[in-house]
Amino acid sequence: MATSWKQKVEKKRSQLRSKISKQWLLDDITLEKLKSEKQRLNENLDLLCSNSENEITNSTILILRHKLSTRELTCVEITEAFCHRAALCHQVVNCLSEVMFEQALNSAKLLDDNRPEILPPLYGIPVSLKDQCNVEGIDTTMGYLGRAFSPKTRDEESYIVQLLRDQGAILYVKTTVPSSMMATDTVSNIFGATLNGLNQMFSPGGSSGGEGALIACRGSLLGLGTDIGGSIRIPSSYHGLYGLKPTHGRVPYLRVDNSFEGRELIPSVIGPLAKDLTDLRYFMSVIVNICKPWQEDVKCVPYHFDFKEHQLSRHYTVGFWFGDGVVTPPPSDIRALKICQDIVQRTPGFKAVKWQPPIELNKELHDIAMEVDIADAGVEIRQEFAASGEPMIDILRPMVLEQCHLPCSINHWWKLNKRAYDAKTAYRKYYNSFGADERPDIIITPLTLTPFRPGDMLKTTLRYVLFVNVLNFPSLSIPITAIDSKIDHLMDTTQAKCAEDEMVMRYWNELISSGDMDGFPVSLQAMSPTYDDDLVCKFGTWLTTELIRHHAQEVSNEI
Repeated sequence: MATSWKQKVEKKRSQLRSKISKQWLLDDITLEKLKSEKQRLNENLDLLCSNSENEITNSTILILRHKLSTRELTCVEITEAFCHRAALCHQVVNCLSEVMFEQALNSAKLLDDNRPEILPPLYGIPVSLKDQCNVEGIDTTMGYLGRAFSPKTRDEESYIVQLLRDQGAILYVKTTVPSSMMATDTVSNIFGATLNGLNQMFSPGGSSGGEGALIACRGSLLGLGTDIGGSIRIPSSYHGLYGLKPTHGRVPYLRVDNSFEGRELIPSVIGPLAKDLTDLRYFMSVIVNICKPWQEDVKCVPYHFDFKEHQLSRHYTVGFWFGDGVVTPPPSDIRALKICQDIVQRTPGFKAVKWQPPIELNKELHDIAMEVDIADAGVEIRQEFAASGEPMIDILRPMVLEQCHLPCSINHWWKLNKRAYDAKTAYRKYYNSFGADERPDIIITPLTLTPFRPGDMLKTTLRYVLFVNVLNFPSLSIPITAIDSKIDHLMDTTQAKCAEDEMVMRYWNELISSGDMDGFPVSLQAMSPTYDDDLVCKFGTWLTTELIRHHAQEVSNEI
């Protein structure tokens, strides 16, 4: 008798669970408590870990690197702490697709036993991987059941994975994604739904949702995600993390599995998510400056990423975008933008300018991204589901058109490419319309607008996300503040500009009225219109420092 798809699901999930040490498995009572206290997961996980483990997982890469260099910690101690934390986190929010604890601990012991005189830059540091990164001997399912039980060979291993190993990193987990990775919620038949690591009432975002949840729960300090339509920035935003969508060609994508492989229009990029921005910048400097990925990956270009300089080298002009004229940002985003604008305006030598591209151009950028994503009318996704007999998941139905729709013709594809080029040219023309001393070095914009409950993905919008991918700008998700129902009021739906705007407003009103969003992170994105990934991250460091001062002053004023 043929094995049913449900039996294959159970087999895969059992395989995953079997790789977690029995001493780390939670009993039903403990698990229920962790799931019931939906906004206290980190505090509760701390109680299940030792003080030394908590000190490690609440650290930074640079601090751990220092302690490794002074022999205060060993690679095994660090790896075991993160394996334990990841195992606990996974049992609550379901964020892991592959567990490699045994291999990781063996690698850590090998590093300890053969400690070099000069430690490689990522020596002994556990780094988590989004599922699509190929690791020898491990599955890459991308959320598809039909890809399970087909471990990758040495020749198939991702180049970035090899670089991480070469730099001394420990690879210990791969994290969940939605089937196909073309969704902003993280759910699949094979693994089920992943929950938000900070607030289990909400989605972790996607498609790097497992990464976001794991890092937020301190089961990782830094992990790799990918972004073709917000997949790094959205989970980062929903977990108060820093997430960099690099310019295409900065971080190597060689032999990383993906949907729509070969699509060169609006390509996917790979980049880091991290709790600490200094860690993120350090990681980028290692991958770019030391690894020089362009020597192997022909899609990478030579570039220098400056990690050592932590101060902005000159004064900057910052553009602020308060809305695209189609969907209205919620009060929390407007408040966050004004906080940042005030910081810039009161900094000597800095200048804040209004950034307001034409509404029709904003619409065109969004429309191009949407049309490109459904260019094959869902053929690839249908084929992947048919391979195992598993049913289509609801969140992918917008990507899978009715059978009467055909994939776009080559002529239409050429027209899409031309439209994208024209739109990018128009955006550059708008940028160049500013005088030399008014032209923004950095542009700060809304990002995700509002969190969403599992299953409510289609009540949100990507209008402040997709345009960045079309433009190929580097963009950094930066946590600014938190939602506060006392000051972030209801939105007036009678002022909605269109049906989509009204839908987003009504959903915001529903959530803010529930009180469930209180304390949820509010993040914005900083992007460079001149493709300067280094500048985006330097500016993020400066802004983060200023935000710490701002929030400290707010607390002082309340006392």
